[in-house]
Parts: sequence; structure tokens; C-alpha cells
Amino acid sequence: MRTSRKLIAALTVVLLLTLLTACRSAADRNELTNYIGKSVSTFERRSGTKLEQQGTGVYKMENVVQVMAPDKAVNAITLLNGAGEYSVFGIRIGTSRAEVDGLLADIMGKEIAKTVNQEKNTVTYTYLKNDKELYITYDAEKDTVTELAYYVMDGSKEPTPVQEEPTNSGELMLMVGDSKVYYNEAMVYLKSAQENYETDYGNSIWQADILGNGDTFGNLIKDEVIQQITEIKIIRAEAEKEGITLTEEELADANAYAKEHYKGLTSQDIDKYLITEELLRQIYADNLLAEKIFESKTINVDTEVSDLEARQITVQQLLIYSVDYDDQGKAVPLSAEEKAAAYEKVQSLLEQAKTTDNFYALAETNTESDQIEYTFGRGQGPEEFSASFEQAAFTLKTGQVSNIVTTDYGWHILYCVSDNNVDATIQKKEEIIDGRRSELFADLYATWTENYDVIVNSEAWDTISFE
Repeated sequence: MRTSRKLIAALTVVLLLTLLTACRSAADRNELTNYIGKSVSTFERRSGTKLEQQGTGVYKMENVVQVMAPDKAVNAITLLNGAGEYSVFGIRIGTSRAEVDGLLADIMGKEIAKTVNQEKNTVTYTYLKNDKELYITYDAEKDTVTELAYYVMDGSKEPTPVQEEPTNSGELMLMVGDSKVYYNEAMVYLKSAQENYETDYGNSIWQADILGNGDTFGNLIKDEVIQQITEIKIIRAEAEKEGITLTEEELADANAYAKEHYKGLTSQDIDKYLITEELLRQIYADNLLAEKIFESKTINVDTEVSDLEARQITVQQLLIYSVDYDDQGKAVPLSAEEKAAAYEKVQSLLEQAKTTDNFYALAETNTESDQIEYTFGRGQGPEEFSASFEQAAFTLKTGQVSNIVTTDYGWHILYCVSDNNVDATIQKKEEIIDGRRSELFADLYATWTENYDVIVNSEAWDTISFE
């Protein structure tokens, strides 16, 4: 069963990344203009920032971004020198002047003022359009962005009310407790999954027997869609029991996602699958509510992860095979002479590895493996190699070269790039915490499922194909 964050991630991929890529993609998450008019907490949650309040309505992530929200809604954003991938109108720190001009041509037009700071050797351009102010500072020599400030004077308008449309159409496909799922809702999930997989694998994937059990990939995905819808409906029902609902701001997000999704549909799909904008609003609201429930139910999970548990190392390898491989990829023993020659070669390479200042180049020229560099933690070494590979890797300090390490594949020479890869270790800690949250939510979800009967209209569902 896919639950907790895996559940939310799967549904987000199906709905928001496939047919509404811009809404929840990494690039869009980093586009900070999307949070104008949103609360500071939404800004943090959606962008992945951790802001500290500097004063009334002023929040900052040191050297990354500053946000102003005087009326509890974000109306100003400043990108600082360490903003990295965060952007405003697609502009990041380091973007060239020429690229900025192209990005702003239709958004802000031409600058209205230019200010030169000789002391800092910078030039700042000012833009003004429709109560929006933009200030971009460039390094005068490199002509690249060093700082950017964006202000909106009227960024907190209430969403325009929309006329209600019917949500349920077509044959009843699924019942989860008292929740009924009709043809049109089920098809939104299914067609989104279809587009997602066909983008990556083509439309011939549906008849493939990837598990070798005679069942098609299409049937597997149809079962998965039913499971996803079931999980969403159970989570929504439990949220209603606890009185947990979406805020006006979150409902506005669901409306915006639905509107963009609906605009991207063809008239043929709208008519064929009986899709309405109101249906899409409900689907997005269900998914956002599921995400909110996950966050609220797992917020108090233990976030302490020891460095020993999370530590990741990065090593490079040079491999010389002690066996050969036939056309089917099966290992074939080398003759005694071939094996002796191969071992003599690896011994010679070991001497070179101990003196070279570019192990990667040496490995790239001589290795018989497709992969040179690996990053992993305890118990997570490359699966294709024996434990001796991992054991040898963890004995090395940064910059050290191992002796010859023997596995079923042959002889390895390892070089330790880092005996504590800080970035990878931080990421691993986050994965461990996410895993704990997943387990916690999975246990909770399991207790919820006991109270719901799930009935699938198999006769109708089985007739639906991916053609």
C-alpha cells in the first residue's frame, strides 16, 4: 500500500506534474512570484524556505531571500546573493542582463530608471507597471544579477467567485464508504496517469507484461488508480470527521490549479470524459486536503537523526574484470593466462592510482565498469558488488586510495572523494525523517481503512482501455 508521503507524491505526480506541470514542478516551486498574496507559512511550505521574522511583517532567510507581508499576505520579495535556484519572473542571481531583458519584455517592459553605485560597482534598474515595482541590481563588470527586489501594491485580491457546475457524471465506478466516484472523476486520474507514462515510455507500454505474470502494465496502472482514489477518499472522510478543512487561500490554490488544468484540455476530451472545471476543483481540493492531513498528522515525528546513521560517503572506482561476459550477459571464467594478465594490469593501475592527482581520469581511461562514482551510506553500497566493496570504502579517509578489493566481478581500486559527503548526508537525514513520517502515517491510515467498505464496479472499469 502506498501511503503517507508516497501516496501524496504519487497523486501529485499523476495530477499536478502531468497535466499541470507548471503548478508543482521544481522550477515553479522556486518561482517566488507564485506566492504573492499567499501567507508566509504557505510561502515557506511551498518554496522549502525557513524564514525568521526580522520585524513587523518582515521575514528573512539569511543570504537567500527576504519577504515582506505587512497584512499577513506576501507582497514583496527580495532575492539575495545566495538565492540559488529561487527566481522572480524566471530571473535568478547570476542571470545575464541580456537574458533578463528577454524575460521582462512582456511582463514589465523597459526600465524607467538607472542608478549607478560606484562604491559597490553595481548598476540598478527600476521597472514600474500596474502597481508592480521591480529593482534589479547587476555587477557592473559581469553584467549579471546580484540582487533583485519585487513589490506588489495590490497582491491580495480575493479570488473571483465561480459558478458551480455538476461534478458527478457517467456511470458509478467506485464506492469508498459513503463516497461515490463516477466515471468522469475516475477518468481524470486515469488519463493523467496515461499521459504521464506515455510521455516517458510511449503508448505501447500498456500491453507490456513487465512482471512476467501475464498481466498487462495497463491493468496494473488501473488497479493503482483505484487504490489512489480509495486512499484520497478515506483521507478526506477522516478529515471531515475531525473538522479539518482547507483555508480560503488553499481553496483558491485548488481553483487556480483546476482552471489551468481545464484550459489545457481539448474539447474532445471534455466531451468524451464529461469533465467540468468544478470536478477538477474538487479533485485538486481533495489532494491538497490529503497533503494537509499528512502534514498535520506527522508534524511531531522524531526529527533527530545521528550523523552515524545518515553519513554518506562518495568514492570512485576502477574495475578490472576477473571474468568475461557472453552475449546474454552471463559470466564466463577467464583462462589462467587471461586472469593472470588482468591481475597484473590492476596491480600496475594501483601503483598509478597512488600517485595520480586525477583518479577519475585514470579510472575513466582504464575501468571496465560503466559507473565510476558512487555515493552511499552504511548498508547501502552498490548492490551488484559484495560487502567487501562497501567495507573497504568505509575504511578510507578523504583522498585515500584502497588496496585491491576483490568481488565476484573482479578487482576494484577505490578512491575516497569524501568520507563525509555533507550535502548527501543532509539529504539522507531528510529521507530518514520522511521515512519515519511515512511509517507513522501508514499505521494511522491502516486503522482508518478498517472502517470503510470499498466496492468497485469491475464490469464497467474493466471495459476501459488506454486506446
